Amino acid sequence: MTIFTLAAVTLACGKPKVETVKEEVKPKPMHCQLIRAGEIEAIVGDGAGHRVRPGIWALSSIHHQFSIFKNMSSGMLFGEFRGKANTVLEYVDDSTSVLTRESTEDYPTKARLEFRMKSPYYLDTELTMRDTQDRLAGKPYRFRSVSANCYANSPEDIRIHYLSGGEWVRFIPPVHAAPGTSIHPSYLPKEELEVWPKDYNDPPFNWVEWNKKSFDEPFYYGRFQKMVMILIFDRPKWIRFYVSPSGGGESLIPGISSPAWDFEWIIPEKDYQINRDYKFRVRLVYKQYESDEDVLKEFRKAQDELGFEKVR
Repeated sequence: MTIFTLAAVTLACGKPKVETVKEEVKPKPMHCQLIRAGEIEAIVGDGAGHRVRPGIWALSSIHHQFSIFKNMSSGMLFGEFRGKANTVLEYVDDSTSVLTRESTEDYPTKARLEFRMKSPYYLDTELTMRDTQDRLAGKPYRFRSVSANCYANSPEDIRIHYLSGGEWVRFIPPVHAAPGTSIHPSYLPKEELEVWPKDYNDPPFNWVEWNKKSFDEPFYYGRFQKMVMILIFDRPKWIRFYVSPSGGGESLIPGISSPAWDFEWIIPEKDYQINRDYKFRVRLVYKQYESDEDVLKEFRKAQDELGFEKVR
């Protein structure tokens, strides 16, 4: 808070007298912050002005000085903040930024989203959210969805890469919302999977037809030329992948679109409570690509270092 000191001149007993008046002026709110550590840096932004998409506005590396997220979109764009007018950006330190919002009548969820850079090439994200009203009331499904978008910026390879049945799968659906867009974990029994109504069309995604190649571990990666971006998730039983070849909009590369490499946690009805805090964590690794084996090393390291739940 800035304090301005003003000099006021008054008359006292016929003689001039100078009085000091202090006026407090609140600083203008921050709408974006540059955070950096080691080889990578990112711009975290709120939903100010035309940007209705709070999250990572840009992310780059000293090895690839080009943002891997779309400038007008964002990465790690959580539904608890997307398009919400009361999102506030808070500065923590030069490597950490936080987005917060209070519960409102039209969106009764209180949320806090922390982005923390860690050397040499890690971005750890933690969402803490609490519903203050029953968000399942009146819904045609019986689970709480916690979704996030990652709009990739013009990769040459628009597929995600993940393990299924012990083999690497390189996948992107042929068109937006095609069957197989949604990918569930192989380690979860079928009877524990959420059931979407067959006529559900909000948003217009093909939720009801699962990909035949389910994932073995809660991570996937995407490629940007010589770089790799790996997303590693906690709460493995609740995590799902959702991808689109064109969800990110136009690409700088002629003939293709920018993909959406999205994900979602599903809170089952039996585990859902109002006025209860839920925490969701994900590590983003952005480094020079070495091999699939190196990706697996980063996955195991994140699980051990951050204490992520393991499926086996």
